Amino acid sequence: MIATKHLFRLMWNRRKMNFLMIAEIFISFLVIFVLVQSLVKFAFYYNEPLGFNYKDVWNLEININNLNDEDTRSEMELIKNELRAYPEIINFSEAYNIPYTSSDIQTTQKLENKTLSAHMLLGDDNYADVLEIEMIEGRWFDEQDNASNYEPVIINKKLKEAFFGNEKAVGQFLEQKESKRLVIGVIDQIKKRGELNDFGKIIFKRINPNDPESWIGRNILMKIKPGTGIDFEEKLLRHLTNVSKNFTIEIRPMENMRKRSFAKYSSVAYIFGFISLFLVINVSLGLFGVLWYNINFRKSEIGIRRSFGSTSKNIYSQIIGETLVLSTFSLILGSFIVLQLKILITSWLRTDIFYASYFISVFVIYIVTAVCAFYPSKLAAEIEPVEALHDE
Repeated sequence: MIATKHLFRLMWNRRKMNFLMIAEIFISFLVIFVLVQSLVKFAFYYNEPLGFNYKDVWNLEININNLNDEDTRSEMELIKNELRAYPEIINFSEAYNIPYTSSDIQTTQKLENKTLSAHMLLGDDNYADVLEIEMIEGRWFDEQDNASNYEPVIINKKLKEAFFGNEKAVGQFLEQKESKRLVIGVIDQIKKRGELNDFGKIIFKRINPNDPESWIGRNILMKIKPGTGIDFEEKLLRHLTNVSKNFTIEIRPMENMRKRSFAKYSSVAYIFGFISLFLVINVSLGLFGVLWYNINFRKSEIGIRRSFGSTSKNIYSQIIGETLVLSTFSLILGSFIVLQLKILITSWLRTDIFYASYFISVFVIYIVTAVCAFYPSKLAAEIEPVEALHDE
């Protein structure tokens, strides 16, 4: 095989002719990186823990129909009392802004000179039990928080690391405006929008039915005995509709909510996958055409090399090597741009996803260029000296 140094010299001497191919590979690399990072992001998120268990959980969705807070709380407690009478319901939790819904509440938290934005979720003391959320530090809300002088909150690992690093978060205070919030627990993660999303920094506030200043939920999450069917769902809905004259009520199994959410976000992944495949095919066809043209243009050169003793293997290796060298030139330029962009996109793209996307994109470019060069280089290796010089 011709030495790499010699190949680079050949490329430099033919730089004007190779500019088009270098530009094509360079632009293709940048576009492929953008598409690949979207697919890699979905793959990473899908393989990470969801943070809760949606199976055998039903969502009682409540529309309060513009009732005031006092009447809303009274009606909510009436519904809860009715739910306690059903043996099919293992446990239930009043909640606000639950998983697999599009609603979102943003809140700003402050610690000394650091201010961060977080997603706020709300649940009562049973929330963690119903959704089987595991604590990695501290505890969930319970009755001992009734006597607290500060508002208790629970944060996820991402918010904890952003504020406290490797230090213990439980017992620390966060500030919002003039009030202090006491961190009593830390969870790993809860992906509110499902498997294909990283919901970011999260803070939980407590719903306390005995506190008139507390938030009032718009959902009741019910842990149902396994095997409970649609008959019970219809029976429960009829009964609650008769009991509650002021609320509009719907029951949705969380497993169905998860399917709809997954279909919504997976369709985006399919679109990116299709665009990526379409782009790779177009890049391949373009490179194949350019290589084919170059070989026909260089027939006389190849014939002279063959007449001076170059074997078919030498010619084959040279064409493949030249193509990979061109790819390397393009990737050096593309890598410079991409690595500069890393500084700008670290706020929304994790470092592990960035580097995985980068190396996959490099691998794809090398594979595509090598495959595209295979057949043209094979044709070049089969050119006989007499044929090439005769054509010339």
